[in-house]
Amino acid sequence: MSEPRAPRKRADDGRRAEIIEAAWRLIAREGVAAATTRKVAQEAGVPAGSLHYWFAGMDEVLEEVVAAVADELRQGAEAGAGSGQLVDRLRGAFRAVRDNDPGRQLAMYEMTAWALRKPRLAHIAQHQYAEYDRLATKQLAAWADETGAELPVDPAVAGTFITALFDGLTLSWLANPENTDVDAVLTFASVLLEQHASIAAQAQ
Repeated sequence: MSEPRAPRKRADDGRRAEIIEAAWRLIAREGVAAATTRKVAQEAGVPAGSLHYWFAGMDEVLEEVVAAVADELRQGAEAGAGSGQLVDRLRGAFRAVRDNDPGRQLAMYEMTAWALRKPRLAHIAQHQYAEYDRLATKQLAAWADETGAELPVDPAVAGTFITALFDGLTLSWLANPENTDVDAVLTFASVLLEQHASIAAQAQ
């Protein structure tokens, strides 16, 4: 399924976005193993051979699916910005999870496990979590800039904490939505970070 990567991106006429969306739909419906060049092209309504006009191979398509997921989370977090409350950014990001097709969320967990089981594809899982960490780190830094807060640890460490929080919380919510109090968990996490930021500021 993995093809050699090459700098083959062409001018984007909107077709790349359509193919990425088609790949995400296919993975959500049939699982990541179904994401072959032929099936993604069929889902997107383009000739199979033409997929390589826009992408170097399926690895690049999957990486772009990950980027699309991260972008939805970013938009959600930024929609909650401006109040000065970290929890509003977290709620906004999780709203992007909750309002989406559960199959898409499950597909991302499946993609991680599937890639990690295949050493030649492990870079896809690494890319996936690097994207999540970058997003969380940037949102925490934006909140700190907005409020003048002093993060108590390296922002990258705090970002990984947020990634792990969302990872576990999303899976818990998917498995047991009625007994997973998302808002309470996000509030607790934000209070922890805000309190530690306050302690760090007082120590200076």
